[in-house]
Amino acid sequence: MIFILLWTFCTVISAQTNWKDLIIPKIPHLNYTGVSEQCTKDTKLWLSSLETFVATSTQCMAPGGKCDTKKLEENMFAVQQLDSFGRLFEPGLLELLDTFEGNYQECERISGIKYDTNYCYMGLIPKIKLPFSSLPYRSAVCMPRSCQHLDLPKLYNQLGSKLFTARFAKCVHQDIEKDSAFWGFTIFMGIMISIAILATSVDYLRETTYNIPSDKETNLYLKFLLAFSFWTNAGQILSVKEQKPGFIKSLDCIRAFSISWVIAGHSLLFFEFNETLIPISNVPKLIWNHLFLNATVSVDTFFLMSGIVVAYLFFKQRPKSSTIKSPLTWILFYLHRYLRLTPPYMIFVGFFVVYGPYIQGPYAAWMWNALASMSNYCRTNWWRNLIYINNFDTNQKTTCYPVSWYLAVDTQLYLVAPIFLVALYFSFAAGAVSIVAGCVGSIVTTYILYGVYDTMSADDYHSDPDGHYTNMIYNRPWIRCTPYLLGLLTGYIIANYGKRQIRFNRAISITCWVVAFGIGFACLFANYDYDKGSYWSPFVKGTFNNFSRLGWSVAVAWVIVANHFGWGGPINAFMSHPIWQPFGKLSYCAYIVHWMALYYFLNVGDRPLQFFNIWQVYCYYAIPATILSYFFAFFWSCLFEVSTLKLEKMLIEAILRIGATTSDSRPKPVPISGGLTKAEDDLKKTNGSWDIEIEPVEPVVLKC
Repeated sequence: MIFILLWTFCTVISAQTNWKDLIIPKIPHLNYTGVSEQCTKDTKLWLSSLETFVATSTQCMAPGGKCDTKKLEENMFAVQQLDSFGRLFEPGLLELLDTFEGNYQECERISGIKYDTNYCYMGLIPKIKLPFSSLPYRSAVCMPRSCQHLDLPKLYNQLGSKLFTARFAKCVHQDIEKDSAFWGFTIFMGIMISIAILATSVDYLRETTYNIPSDKETNLYLKFLLAFSFWTNAGQILSVKEQKPGFIKSLDCIRAFSISWVIAGHSLLFFEFNETLIPISNVPKLIWNHLFLNATVSVDTFFLMSGIVVAYLFFKQRPKSSTIKSPLTWILFYLHRYLRLTPPYMIFVGFFVVYGPYIQGPYAAWMWNALASMSNYCRTNWWRNLIYINNFDTNQKTTCYPVSWYLAVDTQLYLVAPIFLVALYFSFAAGAVSIVAGCVGSIVTTYILYGVYDTMSADDYHSDPDGHYTNMIYNRPWIRCTPYLLGLLTGYIIANYGKRQIRFNRAISITCWVVAFGIGFACLFANYDYDKGSYWSPFVKGTFNNFSRLGWSVAVAWVIVANHFGWGGPINAFMSHPIWQPFGKLSYCAYIVHWMALYYFLNVGDRPLQFFNIWQVYCYYAIPATILSYFFAFFWSCLFEVSTLKLEKMLIEAILRIGATTSDSRPKPVPISGGLTKAEDDLKKTNGSWDIEIEPVEPVVLKC
């Protein structure tokens, strides 16, 4: 075996003489200026072992020479370390290769033989003027782990490369300080998991041994404990049952497909920094690729569904006028929203801050350890997420957990939703006019901002074009409100007319389906010419942005309404199948965790991303990342989402009892124009004894 390796080494060395002359003319003798003491020691050991191997191999290859195979074996690690370096001339160079990839697995295999090794990427600047010389070139190196990111550029530049100057380096393995935040959050997670294990054990034994179901428990302390039982919570998430009449069945299917679309779009977003630039630059030239490029419309689907659910849950209870006028109604309206979203969301932000930097791999180093930087931003900016104003960050590069912008926008729209709900309650005409006025205001604002964005100075634009677009247009609530307002109107219609058997002419129904699909198709593919490089004026861009959002929302709203009223035929049978229920229940947590899950999945491999085609992205990245996200979301939902919903229900019931307490201090149902009892009954009808209805709050972070 050693002779095979020796022959291979000598063959490679002789075949790559030109490469060695450009990058490493000979085994160097470095001066180690500014390099740490341990890095100097380990690097000297590597180079001396390399010299020993070359000298011994030369002796072995000489006619009649003696070959010390033991010495070759002892120093083989040095050759393997050099062999795992990135190479300048490799396949794909003519496709604008910006990364000189090495062999991560080979570097890892020799770790610990003489010292621990670290696979790193160095940022390189060409010394000579070349086409595309401004690209962020990277070169992989395998060096002793004692050499930190500040040592490597100094060592590389001392090699005397004729092509590049190294500016900085990022490595796979990084030392992370376990600070008070780490230990505090780890202790918290340990306590929560211990509570969940105890609750699950108690719940399982009670139900299987003594046949006592948890939903019949009346003891407050036991009820609190059992809220964290995986045995019950998992059963509720995974349960598949025929829904009650009036339930909007198709929403779960739409959530499931939309979440997978979100993850697929974000997977493609990571390929913006692909190693080979020509393949990724050709993506817009194939029209069907716009199914991924325009995955941004999925965010409008979620805004639409959010508005539908808010209006539907509000109007299906048939609230009375005095209930609308009661401050308690709106206190609970906002309290439910905050308690519904915040615990699983903010706890995951803590999880991201503490454990995100531990996701280390070739992709993380290749991306300059961006996730570690994101987690650091959360240490100072987390409070913006807590009060849902993080979408107003002026610097998107320092935003805490970037994909959470949707939760902020959706919450801000929820804050103003009562204006339209009350208007619809007292007068459908007034409500419809207010919704139309809101949509018109959003459309006009979009036109204005597109004009401002298009006339920005070159310096402002080139400093951060994506950031300016995001700050001005993409994640502002007054730009995003159109699908949400349409959702409020749709939810009102379904709540008030959903139980009626409305007959619809088959020909008209088919025509509406064809029109809806046509509108959706146009929203996905109408900007094909623009993505290929055609010029669009600010007015045209504003028109497409406005009416693609509105048109897509109308098309999806038709699908939901048609299925609910029985005009969907086989489409309704597919979308309303109970099998989609678990995916719909997990959609919120799946969205929360998917960004970190996707980043983890990208670091499982042994090299960064190399784009071939869209189908490769979907099959090899999007589908596995979706499965991983749902898997993680299942445990996160059991531990934090369903449990907090149960605790919230207990809290709201307590508030209602306090509000219903009469002067004799005994809890009695006191009427609010017919009774607070009605409010309690409505709560039970919505949630059941322990039957938690998980509302849709799912999003995206893609840019047009």
